[in-house]
Amino acid sequence: MVVAAIVYFVMRGTQSPPPDLGTSAAPRQPGRPIPPVAEFHVRGDAAEVYFDVPLPAGEDEVLRKLLLHEAVEVVREKRHSLPIDQVARVVAFGRSGAENKKVGEVGLETPGTLPPPAPPPVVFKPAGPDPLAAFGGSSSSAPPGSAVAVPDEALTKAGSDIELPSEIASGLRLQGVDPAEAGAGDLVVGLLKLGGFTVTGPTATDAYDTYVASNPSGRTFIATEAYDSSAYPELAEKVINRFMVDFEQSGTQRGLFVTDKFGPFLVYEKERREPRVRFVTRERLQQFVDSMALT
Repeated sequence: MVVAAIVYFVMRGTQSPPPDLGTSAAPRQPGRPIPPVAEFHVRGDAAEVYFDVPLPAGEDEVLRKLLLHEAVEVVREKRHSLPIDQVARVVAFGRSGAENKKVGEVGLETPGTLPPPAPPPVVFKPAGPDPLAAFGGSSSSAPPGSAVAVPDEALTKAGSDIELPSEIASGLRLQGVDPAEAGAGDLVVGLLKLGGFTVTGPTATDAYDTYVASNPSGRTFIATEAYDSSAYPELAEKVINRFMVDFEQSGTQRGLFVTDKFGPFLVYEKERREPRVRFVTRERLQQFVDSMALT
């Protein structure tokens, strides 16, 4: 029995996998996220792919199909460096708490022979060319230009308050993001990736992390403020002002600031003076999610 094991703890990125000898791999959809792989093993007749993907409590057929597709692609990448002649099935696992849980498996008609390369299941619609176009910036609970009451209690992560279509929740999990426990930054960056944007980063600063989201229409500078349960629940003026400077220096066409905190009246003033910029604060996050219209 040949037993081979490879463990790696980095994402595969968004590059297309190397094609099989004598075949052409189907091109990957640009910008589509690929799930992080925690472990890969070949044991007996099974190639086992362990994804660092949080599984929901119940069944998730969309996530199952996506992970099975990606598990086959992992094996396709590794077949030239590993003996897989005896492999008759590809098994995908996700993460349930601290435990690995089997998601499903794909049987091979002929041991060692993978099915032809194919694009992933079509689940998400591309986002519009401008991520700010459909997002007006007003909150659902207050008209534009009016302040939102800031609660006295400590903030939870924004994901706990957001309603997501089941397909979008599956797509976030595919990226290793648990929607219910995610901060606003992880949600927005994940949504942009699902919408077909190529996202580079993060680059850490002492105030926030920055990304650049690109598509054929241009580039968007994104700053995400880390969640801090002990922090004051309203976005600070000095952080707002710093973001405006960083955006101007970025050379991008649009700017997006994302935070779990509530927004002060100052954000409306900044947006009025600089219409290329939007602040996705806590009271606006649901509107941003809805405006992406990915399903």
